[in-house]
Amino acid sequence: MKHRNLWITLIAIVAGLLLAGCTPKSESPAKINPSQVEEIEGSELKRVILTEKAAERLDLQTVAVREESIVKRRTVSGEVVAKRGEAVAKPNQFWVRVPFNETDMKMVARDQPAKVLTLAIDDEEDSDDDENGVSAELDEISGLDDGEDSALYYLVDRAKTGLLSGQKVIVDVSLSEIGEMRKVIPYAALIYDADGGTWVYTKEPNTLAFVRYAVIIDFIEGDMVVLTEGPPAGTEIVTVGGQELFGTETGVSK
Repeated sequence: MKHRNLWITLIAIVAGLLLAGCTPKSESPAKINPSQVEEIEGSELKRVILTEKAAERLDLQTVAVREESIVKRRTVSGEVVAKRGEAVAKPNQFWVRVPFNETDMKMVARDQPAKVLTLAIDDEEDSDDDENGVSAELDEISGLDDGEDSALYYLVDRAKTGLLSGQKVIVDVSLSEIGEMRKVIPYAALIYDADGGTWVYTKEPNTLAFVRYAVIIDFIEGDMVVLTEGPPAGTEIVTVGGQELFGTETGVSK
């Protein structure tokens, strides 16, 4: 009986081992790459494709390239004056005299206020007016001044500015070239390469595929970048996550 029980036990163990060997092994899930880089035929650029989770992890954000009517500006020098010929400024006002030649005079938008900033830089903390400029309305246009240049005169408040007669200032004036539609993007969308080239990443519609697009900057004002050349208006461009896309495409960490 003991031998019989032993054989039964041995048979059960062998059967268990055989069954275990026949059971298919569970395979570990295949690793999913968060991004893919594809060659673009006929181009040195590459297409970067993200998974949804990768886009969420980057908090990737886009905006559309827009077109706006841009008011161009010019920064010129001016001088605070208390007299204009026979005219004397009111007790609470000064004029800021801004000389222009005949050609430049025609370009100034006379219905737009100017911004007056002081030239002096001292150790004291700058006030908001010093940093952002004081708005000054155009008073009137003189004829030829001293037989040479024409000048515009902008009114400033003595109490608000602390300016003194004879003081040199910087004046930011608007030009009359208004109405030209220009492509505008946020500064956050710009990518700079090692050679100083400027780019944005465009998003292909209804996908998580992104392609780098060269842009040429006309000027930057605050967070607004006005382009000479760039993607068509309405194109979605990346404002958050662009540096990571650049690193994925080029292998260069920014």
